[in-house]
Amino acid sequence: MALFHHRITGASPGESWSFGLYTEGAGTLEAAQAGWVAAQAAIWTDALDAIVSTEVTVEELSTATITQATAGQIARVAEGSALAGVSASQMLPFQCAVSVSFTTQSATRAGRGRLYLPPLVASTLDDGRISSAAQAIIVSAFNDGWGALATAGLSPQIYGRTSHTLTPVTGGNVGDVIDTQRRRRNKLIEVRSLLTPP
Repeated sequence: MALFHHRITGASPGESWSFGLYTEGAGTLEAAQAGWVAAQAAIWTDALDAIVSTEVTVEELSTATITQATAGQIARVAEGSALAGVSASQMLPFQCAVSVSFTTQSATRAGRGRLYLPPLVASTLDDGRISSAAQAIIVSAFNDGWGALATAGLSPQIYGRTSHTLTPVTGGNVGDVIDTQRRRRNKLIEVRSLLTPP
């Protein structure tokens, strides 16, 4: 079985975002990339894109084969993407992100993982939290994405960067509290308004 590291990278006005996922499978690198592309199409098309602004785009989808014992990259393929949000609503601030958490049979911290979505639109909020309707859209989108990965013979994994062990993902969840990813706004040039001293 081969270990693959998949990544999706995208842009929002003046900033960038990304997340990744490890999978294990018996196929080739090219087949794993095709599975990743299909999974992202399932996640975005008529699903996640409905709660993401048109200002948020996907730029690249990539897959690399990884040496499990060292985390070293063996080979990598990548391609551009036309996926993007379709909502005309205003997006949340760049650093505001919803976390998709992954669980395994292991009860330890090493048995959990997560990824952070690009900023959603402000209309997904309900009293400062993500609405149950938006949560349902995200859950459905990722269930479809997992289905596409399974069809491609890919099994999502939590990869221990220090232990170099693999733990199969057995579940997941989406919370209703906005998280903060400060690195997603560190390239913004801030416009400041000056105070007038007394």
